[in-house]
Amino acid sequence: MRFLAFAGLCLATSSFALSQESKEISLATRAAFTQFQQDNGGASSWIARWHPATGTPTAIYGTGLKIDDWQKNSLEEARRHAVQVLKDRADILGLGESDFIEIIGSRMGRTWSFTFEQSFRGVPAVSGRADVRINMAGVVAMMGSQAWPIPKDFNTTPTITSNVAIGAAWASLGGEPSSTQSPARLVIWGDMNSPTLAPFSLAWEVAVHSDSPEGEVTFGRYYIDAITGRVLHFANDKHDCGLANCQPKSLASKASPTPTTAVAAPLVTLTETPSNNTIMPTLTTVTLMAWTRTGNDAASALQNVPLPNININIAGIGPQTTDANGEFEIDITAPVTINMTGLDGTHFSPITGPDSPSGSVTVNPGVNATIQLLSANASTNEAAHTTAAYWTDRSNTWARSILGNSPALDFASNVNIAVNIPNTCNAYYTGNTINFYQAGGSCSNTAFSSVIAHEWGHGLDDHYGGISNSNTEGLSEGWGDIIGLYQLDSPLLGSGFQSSGVPLRNGNNNFVYPYSSGSPHGAGQVWMGWAWRFREILRASMGTPAAIALSEQLVIGSIVANAGSRPQAVLEVFIADDDDGNVLNGTPHYAELESASIQKGIPYPEIVVISAQHTPLSDTSLRLLARQVAVTAFEVSETITSITMTFDDGTGPVTRDLKPTGFTNQYLGMLPGLDTGSMSYHIDIVHTGGSLSFPETGDYTYSMTTGLFSGFYIDTLDNGQGAWTSGTNAGTNDWQLGNPAGDSGTSGGIAWADPSNAASGNNCWGNDLGNGFGPLGNGRYASNVNTWLRSPIIDCSGRTGVRLRFRRWLTVQDAAQDVASIWVNGQQLWQNPVGSNLVDNGWQTVEYSVPWADNNPAVQVEWRLVTGQGTNLGGWNIDTFEIGESVIPTADAELRFTPEQVVQGGAMNLTVTTPGNSRPYFLFVGDNIGLVQVPDLPPILIGGNFAIIGGTTDASGNSTYSFNAPLLASAYGQFFYGHVLTVDATFTDFVTSNRSLNWITLTP
Repeated sequence: MRFLAFAGLCLATSSFALSQESKEISLATRAAFTQFQQDNGGASSWIARWHPATGTPTAIYGTGLKIDDWQKNSLEEARRHAVQVLKDRADILGLGESDFIEIIGSRMGRTWSFTFEQSFRGVPAVSGRADVRINMAGVVAMMGSQAWPIPKDFNTTPTITSNVAIGAAWASLGGEPSSTQSPARLVIWGDMNSPTLAPFSLAWEVAVHSDSPEGEVTFGRYYIDAITGRVLHFANDKHDCGLANCQPKSLASKASPTPTTAVAAPLVTLTETPSNNTIMPTLTTVTLMAWTRTGNDAASALQNVPLPNININIAGIGPQTTDANGEFEIDITAPVTINMTGLDGTHFSPITGPDSPSGSVTVNPGVNATIQLLSANASTNEAAHTTAAYWTDRSNTWARSILGNSPALDFASNVNIAVNIPNTCNAYYTGNTINFYQAGGSCSNTAFSSVIAHEWGHGLDDHYGGISNSNTEGLSEGWGDIIGLYQLDSPLLGSGFQSSGVPLRNGNNNFVYPYSSGSPHGAGQVWMGWAWRFREILRASMGTPAAIALSEQLVIGSIVANAGSRPQAVLEVFIADDDDGNVLNGTPHYAELESASIQKGIPYPEIVVISAQHTPLSDTSLRLLARQVAVTAFEVSETITSITMTFDDGTGPVTRDLKPTGFTNQYLGMLPGLDTGSMSYHIDIVHTGGSLSFPETGDYTYSMTTGLFSGFYIDTLDNGQGAWTSGTNAGTNDWQLGNPAGDSGTSGGIAWADPSNAASGNNCWGNDLGNGFGPLGNGRYASNVNTWLRSPIIDCSGRTGVRLRFRRWLTVQDAAQDVASIWVNGQQLWQNPVGSNLVDNGWQTVEYSVPWADNNPAVQVEWRLVTGQGTNLGGWNIDTFEIGESVIPTADAELRFTPEQVVQGGAMNLTVTTPGNSRPYFLFVGDNIGLVQVPDLPPILIGGNFAIIGGTTDASGNSTYSFNAPLLASAYGQFFYGHVLTVDATFTDFVTSNRSLNWITLTP
């Protein structure tokens, strides 16, 4: 048949979809995960690894989610809960409107592993998936997805026909399809290897297979846009050996190899038939022996060994299969001649290729016989058949001992084997076929030991969810190598491929993550090397037999998870080893797993001894109001002994214990209220294994913002560059000073616009002002840049409550993609949010407190922009730069109720200050923040159960009392709110004070 392909085919608008709804799904997923962390122990209790192309979490793991109704430890029970996880956590996983069908459900060490394939309205989403791991202790150990954020209105109706798509694919390949061309499949495709959020398309998947006259073989799939007919991508399904020069070399173009002497079928000597004339049916054993290359090296001597699991069809008797000893029994009454030509096995289809072995034997009843294939001087082509049979069967049987008799291995048992292909220096896997080349071109015959195991390993990886083999990760190449190394218990992969004793790759390599070499074979050596290091570390700690058994159980067993990256593959092994679903408290063999991970530089789930979370306090405008510092902390593998807070309002550091609040895992401490200036504090958690601090170094700081802004430095930017500087850490510096051009556009589905004029005067600073200069010259920032703008150095000596104010017009993606930030003296002051884009549509006045600038003689402000790949918006625009300080206005009345955190029975002090002397007042004290409204009086900000205490200030306008905190049991753990009502200085109006807050604890 012939298909027509049209050059420049453009039938409709492209089906590329990266709609705003898709982006909102991704942003909502991150927000849902943040909420999930808060609801389940805090940020340190759960870790997410995000997939850049889909914006979904490939893995969420941590302290585990206990399953309340775990009934029994079985695959069926685990499946029930895995499906429920997808329903309950669809928002966190970003599953949207898609459907997810289980494609793998299998045991993985101490865990049940499930993988679900994504589709949308019946259309498969290529590489889209969701994953759940259920620990056998009845705990959700991990969940994740790499699911395309497909909006509900995504079009699944193609514009072009499948025949046109097939034609476009073959036109791109430079050929025409054969009469056996398989139909195209309608799918949803996107670049899963994209470093940023990727668009996806409705596409036709077209399988192609082409053999060139030069011996080049192409197996792969084209993805053709189903709306426009545009070629989107070619996926190579031919997985080669990985040798630097392993491009096939046609033997037809080389001198003919030296002919080998044909080896006649062996003669079989039989014992004589019994002399009596009566022959009873007798069970007779027949053994199949073959000269085979069983050693690890391509040059290993042939060994005469029994071949197990070989199918032999005997005329008049029927099919027989050799057992593990290469034997089978037949019940015969008369001599039977058995003829063999070629090899067919329980775990492979008939082997094809020239020089196949043959043998014949006549078997007499009761006389055990042997079928002998080949001899000790068999040619490499002849031995390729027996060697391929031996190692393919061995690989399948070995894998079954680890993974069980799974459907994936049943499929692998139908693998096709082609040997002695008339090319050289290569072996490859494609479509459940393993292929091996003849000797020549400085290379051995490639049908030997670890090369066979490697190519067969590609098939095993394929059958467990498909091959992941990008140049940056090389997972499938790593899997093929591991299956070879582990079976041979040798670090040498492909030993003798070119020279005896010299491997293609070595498990004892020095490649560390994130190494890649532009080839999946290079990247795969990091994962392969990790697996070999793990076995060697186990060998040193527990001996060879146990190390082999455990590494096979954990590493090979984790292939069912079908990891898509090297860190994910390592994480799956940790999960397989884990015994309670909480990978953050370690696993039974954590030390060995950690050591291998550190040596290979691969990220791994590090032990969290204490899980804790604290949200730093922000600036406040509420004068003299005490503030609550809350910490959520629970013990993972160590015991908490104390939680303290050290604070300083400028009068010196004070340390205070944080106390349990009665809510699960929550601890609380109170900070004094501020009149002016700033407060710094940090939290220390001491446990039996050490300590941790929030923040890790330094202090959190917040300031009073009630005061009026009083500027002491201003630059309108209209007097030239002056001492302003800009530069780049990556990419081109696009900061410009001038009048912006007002460019606008849409990028990645985000509409943006730059200002058309400076906020004041004629100049502002900005990223690419759109005046035809800069990297792009159109107002957009470039991809993959890291640039900065720095102010002059400002003297803030003698200043308190320092604040930064400027005019801003900023358009930037959310911080998961592009980061816009402000720094002062090397300390971050602000950053754009994660989870939502920041798109100003006018000049904004922004103001920030900078407490570390107080009384600092050298203060410098820096604006930074770090961008990702793809979407390009307008970036920063900055004008009217000011530095000022806070001026606090005079208060109407003051209430100071100290200490804000007091033990029962502890001393307390109360001071009321009125705006004039000898003023009457009422002190309201309640157990709720509430609100009391009395006609003609200001609002009283207390509620619940409350008391009213009257008094009068003295001649200086003060009233002071001292007393002990109540010892009543009902007062323990209570918050008490205070508010004062008095009259102003002229006795003409009622006024109120600031609000107070006090907390009573049981212990100091």
